[in-house]
Amino acid sequence: MHLSTSNSEAVDLTQPELESVPDLSPRTGILVLLAGLALIMIGFEVISPVVLQRLSRTERRVETELRAAKQLQPLTPDGRPTVLLTGNSLLLEGVNLDSLHDSLASQYEVSRLGIEQTHYLDWYFGLRRLLEEGSRPSVIVLTLATDQLASRFTLGEQFAHRQMSLHDFPLAIRESNLDRTTASTYFFAHWSNWLADKGVIRQRVMILLVPNFRLLAMRIADHGAHVRDPKLLLSAAEQRLPELGELARTYGVKIVLLIPPTLREDRSREIQAIGALAGVPVWVLSPPGELPRTLYMDGFHLNAQGNEIYTGRLADQLRHPGW
Repeated sequence: MHLSTSNSEAVDLTQPELESVPDLSPRTGILVLLAGLALIMIGFEVISPVVLQRLSRTERRVETELRAAKQLQPLTPDGRPTVLLTGNSLLLEGVNLDSLHDSLASQYEVSRLGIEQTHYLDWYFGLRRLLEEGSRPSVIVLTLATDQLASRFTLGEQFAHRQMSLHDFPLAIRESNLDRTTASTYFFAHWSNWLADKGVIRQRVMILLVPNFRLLAMRIADHGAHVRDPKLLLSAAEQRLPELGELARTYGVKIVLLIPPTLREDRSREIQAIGALAGVPVWVLSPPGELPRTLYMDGFHLNAQGNEIYTGRLADQLRHPGW
C-alpha cells in the first residue's frame, strides 16, 4: 500500500530567527570605554583623600598644620609676632612643639608645619607657594641638615601636589634635574589627589598588613648624607641661601635656617658664614659631634632626652635672636 504524509503534518525543522542586535561602531565602543575609565578616575580622585585621612594620622596632622600656616599673619591680635617652624622629621623629633610654645607664649605665637622626608627644594618651592597664597608669619625657621640643604631630592608627587605652584613647574623640574617621564608625572600630580596620595596609601596599607612594618622601615631607611663632598655642600649653600634671602625680602618676612645636631662634621660653621653674607641667619645651636650618641634614637634623630635639651636651646635663641 502506498503511504503518504500530508503537508499539514510536516514538521518545520528550521531555527527561529534571533532578533538582530545592532553592532556598536568602533567609535562608540571607544567612547564607552573612555567614559568608564573617566568614572573610575573620578572615583579615585574623590575617594583617595578620604581614605588617606582615615588611614594616616600623619596626613591628618600635616593637613591641619598646613591650613593653619596659610592663615598666619605677622602679628597675633594681641600683638605677638608669629613664628612658623618648618622642616622634616629632624624638626618633628628634635623640637618639642608644646614645650616650645608654652615657653615662648608671652613673646611669640609658635606654630609648625612638618613634612617628613622633605629637602631644600620641597621647602624652597613650598615656602614660595605658601607666601604667594597669603601666609605672612613674622619669622620662618627652616630646619634642614646641611646635606639636605644641598640635596636635589623632593617628595615626588606629594611635593608636586602640595608644595609646588604651577608657574614654578619649569623651575622645579630644572632644579631637581628630572627626566621627561617623571616631569610629566609631577605635572599631572599637581592636579590629581590620586597620583599624589597613592604612594602614601600603599605604605599605610603595608603598615596595617605587615607586622612591625613601621619599625622595619625605620631600620632600613637611608638617614645618611646624600651630599658628602664639602665643596658641593658649600657651593650649594652659596647658591641657595641667597635664594632664601631674596624670598624673605620679596614678602617682608624673616627666614632663618636652623641646622640640627649631628654626630659628624657637616660644614655648618662655614655655611653659617655664607648665610651672614646672604642676609639669612643660620643657627647652629649644637656644634657637630657635641651631643653624644646616647641622645639620638638612630644616630640621626634626637631621642626624648636630646629633644628636651635642644628645645631649650631653641627657646633661648628665639628669646634673643640677635637681629
